[in-house]
Amino acid sequence: MASRYIYVFMSSLFVITAIVGFAPTSYELVSEVTSGQQPFPPFILHFHAASMSLWLLLLLAQSVIMYRGKPDTHKKLGLISFVLAPCILISMYGVEMLNIGQNVVTAPDIAPNQAAQYKRNISSALLIHGVSYLFFPVFYLWAILVRRKDGETHKRMMILATLVLMVPGIGRLLSVSGLLPDLGLNIIDARHFYLLLLIVPAVVYDVVKQSVPHKSYIIGIALILAWIVTAHFLWNSEWWLETAPRLVGIR
Repeated sequence: MASRYIYVFMSSLFVITAIVGFAPTSYELVSEVTSGQQPFPPFILHFHAASMSLWLLLLLAQSVIMYRGKPDTHKKLGLISFVLAPCILISMYGVEMLNIGQNVVTAPDIAPNQAAQYKRNISSALLIHGVSYLFFPVFYLWAILVRRKDGETHKRMMILATLVLMVPGIGRLLSVSGLLPDLGLNIIDARHFYLLLLIVPAVVYDVVKQSVPHKSYIIGIALILAWIVTAHFLWNSEWWLETAPRLVGIR
């Protein structure tokens, strides 16, 4: 029973991070829409917010259910993830394409230096969100494939799959509310630093209980670190600034 507490703690930590990160901007957006200062947001934004919220609540519920020792309920409720995971992927890509599409529409009518800034924004966004795009499906599918024969790996992979979705919330805590200091780091390095910090309690718990982190954490964090190092060196590099927009069809 005690060993399951860490998963309740981690899922609660993710939920709190998302609420504190998004609540202020969400409240402001709702206020501006109701007062007529802004138009009603596109459907994809609502779809994304709902998918992410339900995912976090599902993770928390599943953790509490297992903490209370009800594996049958856990298995039945877990079927919801088969729908939610694709919804998260679709909505993440949809929001990104919405932002890119707005840049494409605007770019022909603006000065060259402004067009260059739009391309820079797109290049930056792909690096910032890349850890989510790449590793959420990898960790989730890994968790699903081993769920019947390796429960220890399954639950850790679900934690890692959710961890990589926390980058936007961390970004708002850094750049919008300022609750987190950037420690003198650039935009992407600061986000990645706090992303790694979020997983520390789970890794420390493993070390305390079994002297070393579980192999799934070692592999998963190694993959995330590989992306972090790559993103660090690509950030603002001329090659990436020219290449990234082309990947999404912008010349």
